[in-house]
Amino acid sequence: MDDDFKPRTTAEHLMWLLDRHGVEHLFLNPGTDSAPLQEAAAVLTEAGVRIPRIITCTFESVALAAAHGYWQATGRPQAVFVHVDVGTQNLGAMMHNALRDRAGVIVIAGKTPYGQEPDSPGGRSHVIHWQQDVPDQAGIVRGYAKWTLEVTRPDVLERAVGRAVQIARGGRPGPTYLMVSRDVLMEPPAERPTRTSKYAVPRPPAADPETAHRIARLLADAERPLLITAKTGRQDGGFEAVTRLADLTGARVIDTPESGCLNIATTHPLRARSAAAGRRLVEEADLIVVADCDVPWIPRFTRPREDAVIVQIDAEPLRTDMPLWDFPADLSVAAHGVTVLGQVADCLPDLDPAAMWTSLGEEAEVAPATYDGPITAPEVAEALNAVLRDDDILVEEAVTNAGALHEFVRRSLPGTLAGTGTPGLGWGLGGAVGVKLARPGQRVVTVVGDGSFMFGVPTAALSLAAEADAPILAVVLNNDGYRASRLPVFELFPEGVSAGQGDAVGTRFRRPPDFAAVAHACHAHGETVDDRGELVPALRRALKALEAGRSAVVDVRIATN
Repeated sequence: MDDDFKPRTTAEHLMWLLDRHGVEHLFLNPGTDSAPLQEAAAVLTEAGVRIPRIITCTFESVALAAAHGYWQATGRPQAVFVHVDVGTQNLGAMMHNALRDRAGVIVIAGKTPYGQEPDSPGGRSHVIHWQQDVPDQAGIVRGYAKWTLEVTRPDVLERAVGRAVQIARGGRPGPTYLMVSRDVLMEPPAERPTRTSKYAVPRPPAADPETAHRIARLLADAERPLLITAKTGRQDGGFEAVTRLADLTGARVIDTPESGCLNIATTHPLRARSAAAGRRLVEEADLIVVADCDVPWIPRFTRPREDAVIVQIDAEPLRTDMPLWDFPADLSVAAHGVTVLGQVADCLPDLDPAAMWTSLGEEAEVAPATYDGPITAPEVAEALNAVLRDDDILVEEAVTNAGALHEFVRRSLPGTLAGTGTPGLGWGLGGAVGVKLARPGQRVVTVVGDGSFMFGVPTAALSLAAEADAPILAVVLNNDGYRASRLPVFELFPEGVSAGQGDAVGTRFRRPPDFAAVAHACHAHGETVDDRGELVPALRRALKALEAGRSAVVDVRIATN
């Protein structure tokens, strides 16, 4: 091993292997099972052996969100350590997000010790070591992890870590889950050379030349081509590939709210400006190319015309992890969107820019609106436009206000918009910390709903930001409740009592926390804004605190309907 260091325990070997496989951070929520790793970190550090940076996390879901955010910004898997089954359960909805957002992360969980005799190193020494001995610990996450494995002996560790990183990164990326008990971690490491190379990650698949030419011909012949994408912009060169294809063909682009990234500049003239415009484009297009997108349209509200040709491009186009996924396609390509779009663009003949179509009824550029009453989400977007730099990174978890944010906020550089577009609320705060760790030279601003803010365990997230020296600004769109749970009641019962009252049971917070006070309690800047005239000044004060190294929370009281 490097520097002639000889590990004495499997725990020391594990820390060494993680570093050599490119894991830069280990987000740690310690327990009785992590003691061998904690001692290994101290030993290796004292010996001058490089290991991942260990960042203490006070809640597991925030740790996983941070690792996920780091993956989004870099494409490099990071590791999270959690305490046996209970720590695994605390990962909660963040495992769902990692699966659906295709985030390469490595979760390492302790396992209750096996030994129980007095001379058993690391053996059972507490009541919980029996209570936490559950029949199927991996079953907690089995439906959301790409791969699970328990390391039951030291000579398995080398292969287990290599495979965990390889599978997390390769193919369609996603979370992997390793388990190891503390008595195994305390055993001497395997007595043989350690392999950390030759765990190749498959290169992104491409379309065959005939298929690429066929798609190019379809685009050249189409009168109303439409490109719908969600996550192509997350891939290296994806933003440029989407923009290039739109510019070459005049295809309109729907950058769906599920994207969690920037696929094309929000100011690009071919980008659909609103959800309503997107629905019209779907109905009018004679050719629809869907790239890296789980849900290109919602059939309840819109659907393509019968004669439209539909091309689907995705690394896993069958969506076998979604049992009732059945969006129509005439041509399905198992490949990464960025690769195929580049191939198609290279095949395109010179096209007449005059042939570029515009949507019937597409809204024209309008002057900024004037507002009365409570602050609105579009106003917050406009205020952000006034204070953000071009290279600032906006992390979005605005839920029912996500559409307004995507419609009005201006982002023009690749990598300056992040998010998951997935159902597991509470990602935005921890995810923003992970993005900041990956991009320390850029300011990171997350926009979350009040429900998302609380789901994000703000005390843990702000503590993590401080521990990691990764300050963030959280802008809370505070409408005093769960609007996302109120609107379906009105939708399903439009003539019902709830709609008549303009309210729904269980969706209003009668006595919500003071979010600015929560920020202060966590040594962060915090203030509440309910006067639109104070919105931009408050954001500027918060950004000033951010630049001084403190996190900040701006709680914006918006319309509650």
